[in-house]
Amino acid sequence: MDPLTHGVASFALQRAFFPRASWRGVVAIVAAGIALDMDWFSAGLGPWDYLRWHRAATHSLVFLSALVLTAFLFSRFAKNGTWNGLLVPAAAVMLLHLFLDLCQSEGVALLWPFSSRPFALDWLPTIEPWLLITLIAAIALPELFRLVSDEIGARNKRPRGQNGAVVGLTVAALYIGLRALLHANAVTALEARTIAGETPQRAAAFPDSTSPFHWHGVVETRSALNIVTMRSMGGEVSYASGITTLHKPEPSPALAAAQSAQAAVRFLKFARFPKATVQAESEGFSVEIQDLKDQAAETKSRTVFADIDLDKNSRVVSSALQWQKDLESSR
Repeated sequence: MDPLTHGVASFALQRAFFPRASWRGVVAIVAAGIALDMDWFSAGLGPWDYLRWHRAATHSLVFLSALVLTAFLFSRFAKNGTWNGLLVPAAAVMLLHLFLDLCQSEGVALLWPFSSRPFALDWLPTIEPWLLITLIAAIALPELFRLVSDEIGARNKRPRGQNGAVVGLTVAALYIGLRALLHANAVTALEARTIAGETPQRAAAFPDSTSPFHWHGVVETRSALNIVTMRSMGGEVSYASGITTLHKPEPSPALAAAQSAQAAVRFLKFARFPKATVQAESEGFSVEIQDLKDQAAETKSRTVFADIDLDKNSRVVSSALQWQKDLESSR
């Protein structure tokens, strides 16, 4: 989830459940809700470090526990009592951050450093405008009503913005629940449909940013990977576009050698639906391995692929992880 949505969600949570925090406390709570995204800077270090650190260490339960322990010790021994009482709200907004990221398709390594396996529910897109609009409205509308009530001399005994924040978070939770239901229907439909006479081995549905009813599915069969766009409304699922079929490459010494290359081994630990393309060159072979999740989910930035070059004897000459934009700009 983008930092803006995390910040607004943290502010709404503070207003709903910790409305009497000082302005310094509010700043600290919102900062805690965004702090887990400090790993975003790993993109500047290159694709290797991005895959290694993005949504790994800073999104793990170990890191969260360390931050909570630090906050506890600080609040206990600090002479200035300004920060006392921030332990629970800081932990709450960080848990909210983890939950929102878990609802997406990028994956969160909750068990790092014991396991780098990413967990992803595939309910929410990376940019979720409807959720953001709901949370902003929950904060802004009560402020507007407050101005009106101040003009007519009415007094509200409730803490500022609390009712609106509670309503907004409730609507947001119901919206995420709707997304989860529509996602389950889409995946069930994908798993039940044969493609070109082949039974699906596994399937996934990735959310669309523009509508909660549009989903981008990936279905793997024995011989191919298939991409399809669907509409999931209630209990009915319809196909909004034709199926794009990408056949798997035939087994070959070049493909086997490429898959054992360092970059490929690293990439395959994170790729959900890896698709290899083998191209014969004058001096050997070039192999590219992409994750069809990125194509299906229409990921526009920070997309990584593995690029391996081999000689005519299928020996690895070079292997590297690259940004997808590097590939596009070179063509």
